[in-house]
Amino acid sequence: MCGAAAGEPHPYDSSRRTRLHIGHFIDKSMGGKDEPGNLRAICSVCNEGASNLTLNRPDTIKLLAQIRRAPIKDQLDVLKWLVTKFPIQVTEIIKNK
Repeated sequence: MCGAAAGEPHPYDSSRRTRLHIGHFIDKSMGGKDEPGNLRAICSVCNEGASNLTLNRPDTIKLLAQIRRAPIKDQLDVLKWLVTKFPIQVTEIIKNK
């Protein structure tokens, strides 16, 4: 839900490292099953606060619009995070320019 990967500082609670849990797309209390297609890796902070909430991920255009509206410092923080998360892909993009 937050996009944090295991071991990263958590975006909503930077005092702790991200731990992943197995969560349900459709909660068991709402009829969801313990089947692979209904399970996902979710961080402990989001899982503890989820309580039957399913957040929609923004599509690319909306996400880019949010980043473009953000202050430059926040845009640079996003860039640093992307470079850290995808170092090989970033290197390939730079080589192909």
